[in-house]
Amino acid sequence: MTHFPNAFRLRMPATSRRWLFLLGCLAMLSRTTAMGGVHHEPAQPRAGQAVRILLDPGTVASGDLVLEYQVVAPGHYVAKKDPQFEKGWTPLPLSRRPDGGWNGEIPGAVQRNRHLVRYRIRSADGRQVLLPPAKDSQPNFAYFVYDGVPDWRGAVNPRGEGAARELKTFPARVLTNVPVYHLIASYQAVEEVQWKPRWDGSDGDDARHAYHQTGTFVAEGMVYDHVPFRARGGSWRHAMGKNMWKFNFNPGHPFAARDDYGRAYAVPWDKLNLGACIQQGDYRMRGEQGMFEAVTFRLFNLAGTEAPRTHFVHLRVVTDEVESPADQYRGDFWGLYLAVEEIEGEFLREHGLPDGNLYKIEGYTGHPEHIAKGAPKNGADVQEFLSRLLQGRRQFLPLRSLDPDAWWPETVDLNRYYSYRSILEAVHHYDVGTGKNYFFYHNLADRRWQVIPWDVDLTWGDHMYGDGHEPFVASGLLTRAPFRQAYQQRLAEIRDLLFNPDQTGRLIDEYAAHIWNGDSALSLADADRAKWDYHPIMSSELVMGGKSDPGLFYLRNPANRFGVMPALMKAYVQKRQRHMDRLLADYHPPAAPTLTGPKSALRAEGTLSVDIAGGTAPESGTLQWRLGEVTDPSAPGFVPGRPWHYEIETRWQTNTPAASARLAVPVRELETGHTYRVRVRSLPGSGTPSRWSDPVEFTVR
Repeated sequence: MTHFPNAFRLRMPATSRRWLFLLGCLAMLSRTTAMGGVHHEPAQPRAGQAVRILLDPGTVASGDLVLEYQVVAPGHYVAKKDPQFEKGWTPLPLSRRPDGGWNGEIPGAVQRNRHLVRYRIRSADGRQVLLPPAKDSQPNFAYFVYDGVPDWRGAVNPRGEGAARELKTFPARVLTNVPVYHLIASYQAVEEVQWKPRWDGSDGDDARHAYHQTGTFVAEGMVYDHVPFRARGGSWRHAMGKNMWKFNFNPGHPFAARDDYGRAYAVPWDKLNLGACIQQGDYRMRGEQGMFEAVTFRLFNLAGTEAPRTHFVHLRVVTDEVESPADQYRGDFWGLYLAVEEIEGEFLREHGLPDGNLYKIEGYTGHPEHIAKGAPKNGADVQEFLSRLLQGRRQFLPLRSLDPDAWWPETVDLNRYYSYRSILEAVHHYDVGTGKNYFFYHNLADRRWQVIPWDVDLTWGDHMYGDGHEPFVASGLLTRAPFRQAYQQRLAEIRDLLFNPDQTGRLIDEYAAHIWNGDSALSLADADRAKWDYHPIMSSELVMGGKSDPGLFYLRNPANRFGVMPALMKAYVQKRQRHMDRLLADYHPPAAPTLTGPKSALRAEGTLSVDIAGGTAPESGTLQWRLGEVTDPSAPGFVPGRPWHYEIETRWQTNTPAASARLAVPVRELETGHTYRVRVRSLPGSGTPSRWSDPVEFTVR
């Protein structure tokens, strides 16, 4: 039987980033874990540490109480559905405190590394579990005893030759550059979810979406017990060997996820999607390590099209008694994954969108993922919307029965759509042509629709699957003059401010830095490659040849390392810019003004003057000025470990008459050591605005 890996922990990228994240983690771990008036401390004990259980005053009405605990050893998982779950609970007395609360202690001898300890509070007569209350979806409290992520040893190909066979030690400090998540479950449950079922669609969506297994999920010392999990994905969900996961957290116990910099998301997650960071082998892009998805979703968000948040994850799966056996393909370490935000009601709140209806589009059919409170649940709105779109698609004409010039702006948030289409073109997200890989969101506040992107892994290559003909394009929207011009204006703006070698190149570097320490050091990307490139599952009967196969990482070259993949992405930016320019071939805005200004500014002086060069200012109309911050990793003031800034994120904007050829930039409001760019464009009284000027870039001193 093919074996596999497992375990969990915290995350911190490079030096300062590591400290930033560590501070957040220490704050969480040092605080008492409070669940309904019951606490345990420390939050995540180490082996041999006694654990105190404390009940707040008033948590229970009266009477004597007993603490019960159950120890779950690694490799011997007990699920709630198992008969053993109600066996093996050890009682301990609780003592009353003067303040009316209760104390108990689980001895240090009980605490062993990688052991899960569940506990609950029962009445002294043993008849009733009082805490958690019966209505709680999680029938016990729990903590995970853990001494920390150990070093891991692996080779690219332990059965190969030369350098590929060389065993390397990956230090724990490298493996913990990203958050470490543990799944504790039975071997059989993990095997069945990841490798055994071969869902082909014949059983319908219910079979694909069913959760048949549960396990215990641990993150930042917090235990989420009895969490349903399954494989994620459609037709290829079991094709690649290293497959995707989906976790469905119990009601009342959402996952408090954090981003790549340790910052808590505004809204906890009810579901967790883990992308496998592994490409379909026949597209020859294996080894991009989830960068295609992470960077693409960030590009959408930066461009103003709400898209899922993502962060990198080190996944460990506890099914074996031994954490790090000699066989590198066994044990807890499962490698690198990408956490992807679920598109549901919480997504709307996270992104500041009004409540509305969310539909996942598959085969030009809308499947409800969230229906606004009080809205009809019959899907009539998406059916009508799709019928209008598909009417135009079938006739290759734009909605012949309607006045499209009026219908489109009344029905669709066109500004967001133009940004969506621009990024789609930039990264070749063309796997949308068969009515899939996006959501429709009906904003009930302004009664318009917008697209939310999804499933963006097959990108960053002209050979990737699909023709890009989503319903808006197929209905002729962008062939109509008023809409085409507005789209090209947005496309040009994104080309100037975001999708270019400078800004997208830096974005690629920012994301790569989370998982890659450069050619001179080992990294988590290297460890993931060692785990999976020649994993026995890749050449087993449980995968699909071509989609899997061993030795496909990094352009099929064992000598290559992860660095070739960011370089490939940067080269594609250069190539795709030319494609975008072809889309703008018939776009002829007025000439942009030319700016001049200093390279630095003293904050104490209050303002900085930026001028329009003589002869380049418009004779009439308005000038629109913008200020954006940029992160320059080569600048003396660059601080590793902090989130990067991109020019398209407008920091400040103002309009002046065309006669005003000078702008006083309010430097006093900016931050010392940070770098900014000023641009200007002309807005005629009517007609097309110019493109943005080249920037004046300066650093505040």
